[in-house]
Amino acid sequence: MSGPLIFISRSRVKPGKGEKYQEHVMEATALVETEEPQVIAFNNYRSEDGTEVSCVQVHADADSLDRHVKLFRERLSERAFESVDSYEVDIYGRPSDSALEFLSQFEQLRVRVLPMRDAGLLRPQQARSPDPS
Repeated sequence: MSGPLIFISRSRVKPGKGEKYQEHVMEATALVETEEPQVIAFNNYRSEDGTEVSCVQVHADADSLDRHVKLFRERLSERAFESVDSYEVDIYGRPSDSALEFLSQFEQLRVRVLPMRDAGLLRPQQARSPDPS
């Protein structure tokens, strides 16, 4: 069964680097929005104390993840690693060998891949107006 590829990263924000992390997240989100129209979802979350962060990405396929990895490597990685220490990545779906090779460069990074999709669905969302309240 084919379907979307989901990528979830988990990182710790380096002490005193919360503001740098926020700047990076805004830059990364703008870049994905303007240069990666194939990305279905790109969302960043943080703990209440701001020490733990995750990025949840939904890609249409492995090619979409490959394009994102290339963009990350070329334009985002330096700034990202100034502010966070990534320690775990989960990938749901079958990524390319090149994406896995890139991730394997980071010794501290635990990478888990669950390649077999058993069932599920993805509902396209209608564009919504901002909540006026």
